[in-house]
Amino acid sequence: MELLNIAVRNIRRNERRSRLTIITIVIGVAILMNMQGIYRGLTTTIYGHMMAMDTAQVQIENATYRVDARRLPLDKTIDNPAALASMIRNLPGVKAVSERIDASFEITNGKEGVRVQARGVSHDEARVTDLGKSIVEGRLFAPGEPGLVIGKGMATKLGLKIGDAAWFTALDRHSVRNLESAPIVGIFEFGFPLLDDYMIYLDIDQARQFLDLGKVATRLVVRGVDPIASASLTKEIAAAVAKNGSATQENGKILTVYEWKTFAENLVSTIETRLQLLLSILVVLFSLIIAGIFNTMAMNVQERWREIGTLRAIGIRRAGLERIFLLEGSIMGIMGCIIAAVPATAVGLWLGVWGIDISGIMPRDIPIPFGSVLHASYSVIDALRAIIAGVGAALLGSWFPARRAARLPIAEAIAAVR
Repeated sequence: MELLNIAVRNIRRNERRSRLTIITIVIGVAILMNMQGIYRGLTTTIYGHMMAMDTAQVQIENATYRVDARRLPLDKTIDNPAALASMIRNLPGVKAVSERIDASFEITNGKEGVRVQARGVSHDEARVTDLGKSIVEGRLFAPGEPGLVIGKGMATKLGLKIGDAAWFTALDRHSVRNLESAPIVGIFEFGFPLLDDYMIYLDIDQARQFLDLGKVATRLVVRGVDPIASASLTKEIAAAVAKNGSATQENGKILTVYEWKTFAENLVSTIETRLQLLLSILVVLFSLIIAGIFNTMAMNVQERWREIGTLRAIGIRRAGLERIFLLEGSIMGIMGCIIAAVPATAVGLWLGVWGIDISGIMPRDIPIPFGSVLHASYSVIDALRAIIAGVGAALLGSWFPARRAARLPIAEAIAAVR
């Protein structure tokens, strides 16, 4: 207690220096708390948008489909997808299942044409992805209705609006080119140009009829109850498909179950590279802050060498002297963390609840689905990690120079010889 009282008196006596040290700790801890949340928020926001827009959490394909996935083959399909979807819906972690047919179309307004990816979807698509929520004009087609839902970018480029007839052409299952028209019933906007400019949706039965496919699907897409449990859900569905899925297939077809990251591997690789760069910047930034704390604490000790010599002269041992400075560092570190919690919490709530509107600052053609608002994602571990780093930096910043000063000859310390 006596050493603690000395430490507290020293902090109060050197008020200006103590404030500078505490302010440095506050800045470092607050930045570390919030940067961790932003770092995690980038991941969850981007990956969440990708699943909500396109991939969902799990997809099921014919095992041979991936080999020719770039050409969107129509001869490598899933037989009797309705029965398979019904079986998967009964699994405990599954929220919804949608059947899909992906094909290469060309859509035209009669004057100008665009090569697009067409996606025939079942009525469950609105529960699997956010297609229904992303329609900004018109509506989603009803089951069996001959209508198209196109992206806002495509609508702008081709000058199409709700009610206009659009012509589309494609090769069917027998490599016969078919031509048909359908009205535009809806316009969607995900805020992701790769979809807004180059994707169209139509009812899956209309796609099957146009492409002469019968009742097959090119894939099943699954959304789970827990949005972050895609890996475990994939394993659960894979086990069920391996056990019961073959009963729905003809000619010995084998089905494969993939986690969503398989279908966005280029995006995931790009994001991980960017996040590694952000993490490196965060590490460098916090290292500079830690160095500032070290420097402040070292100056705190060096400016008091006469005092250190006097304390040694009146009988305080080296270990006791080191403990005084460690107590000072601990007190200022804890005070800095407590004070830092106020602005860090305020900023964290703002970033977590309201987020940052990035719609006006992100280039439209960037191949990463940031969406319009970036939300941070925080956890208790982030705060604990920042607190440990702040207090630890204060302790180490006190201990190294204090240990050096405590080993100086008493006469040199009193004379303030450097």
